[in-house]
Amino acid sequence: MIKKLVHALVLLLLVGISINAQQRTDYSIQQRAQSLEPYFVDSARRYGIDPRILRVLCHLESRFQLNAISPKGARGPMQFMPETAARYALINPHDPKSAIDAAARYFRDLLSKFDGRIDLAFAAYNAGEGTVEAFRNGRVLRLSNGKVINAGRSITGGIPPYRETQNYVRLAINLLRGGGVVTTMSLGRSETNAGLVTTRDFTIDVTLTEAHPSSLVRERGKWFFIEVQ
Repeated sequence: MIKKLVHALVLLLLVGISINAQQRTDYSIQQRAQSLEPYFVDSARRYGIDPRILRVLCHLESRFQLNAISPKGARGPMQFMPETAARYALINPHDPKSAIDAAARYFRDLLSKFDGRIDLAFAAYNAGEGTVEAFRNGRVLRLSNGKVINAGRSITGGIPPYRETQNYVRLAINLLRGGGVVTTMSLGRSETNAGLVTTRDFTIDVTLTEAHPSSLVRERGKWFFIEVQ
């Protein structure tokens, strides 16, 4: 009887430790998100996109961590690869203001390139715009490193048949619709969002098929290629 009681107490203690650790993690993420909020709003206003898009990207890419580095070489809170950073004149991808500003410009350009299709823009942010174009048009893409994309000339509508990218797009859209992204305040209540005028409401062009709720729960905690050093 005593042995069972001790076992139960140990179990409760472990559960309590786990809950406290999770609460500390959530609070830390919330703090980081709050510190970046002015940059999200400022860059969104400058380039005419919804600030929630930038919050979702930063949440997925780095959990708002400035020192994030991926095994593939992506850096900073918005996870810029060196080639893309150079294209947008981003000198230091770990600097939050310039990184978020570059991400806003990049996503605006992706939305323009893919006719306002936010699902394709998210896919391109994750897998590369050339990859999305290849699967959208059924053409072969040969990269400079010799890798061949879509050798079978598949046409998927644009979303690459990669589990990582498909999960990324589903989760991004779910978060954008209010499914759990860390935000500092809702768009409607935020004083910094007051008077924000966007050139287009790109968020209405979502065409991705809804994911099953259970799959979203399984994927919610997935890191796509993020690693903090």
